Amino acid sequence: MTMLKFLLVGAGALAGAAALPSQSKASEWGCQVLLCLSGDWQGTPSCHPPIYKLIAAMEAPGFNWPTCPQANSSAARFEKYEDCPSGWQAVGSSESDRPGLGQERNICRIAADRLSLPVVVKNNALGGHHGDGSRSVLIEIDGKVVAATIQTAENDRGHSLGNGPAYYTIPRPMRGKPWFIEYDDANGVRQKSWFNLNMP
Repeated sequence: MTMLKFLLVGAGALAGAAALPSQSKASEWGCQVLLCLSGDWQGTPSCHPPIYKLIAAMEAPGFNWPTCPQANSSAARFEKYEDCPSGWQAVGSSESDRPGLGQERNICRIAADRLSLPVVVKNNALGGHHGDGSRSVLIEIDGKVVAATIQTAENDRGHSLGNGPAYYTIPRPMRGKPWFIEYDDANGVRQKSWFNLNMP
């Protein structure tokens, strides 16, 4: 049974179940939301009403994400950034070699001695050395050339240690689809579906 048929059957069963009308209606909407967000909801006109209703409901106090019991779906979660490349660490933009608390981890960082791929210094194109002692370079990650910055670690006052360890940093990639829902497919296997709520 495909995901589409599974959810349609589930929604139909819920609609006809001997439950309280409000509960049945909410479950049916939750299955519609899951079905639409698991595919191209922006390009599917029939998905616009349930998703527009969802977006409007998210603004209301005490909002609870509609779930689909038949698929054991979770509430949606939000992850703004992609994972850093393998071997890189996600850190906050104001962190150097110190662990930071409560900061948005929007930078990927790796120690210079752990970067094995070739590095090309681009003094003209990327600005070369900066006032903080850092410099711009080009590095290759997963077959793509990426602009990066190399800098030395800082002390607690934010001053460069000069001879301290050096790090490469790159902006952490942002997800085009930052929301996700987890659910059980027709075979009982846990799945994760990523989506965005951008209006078509």
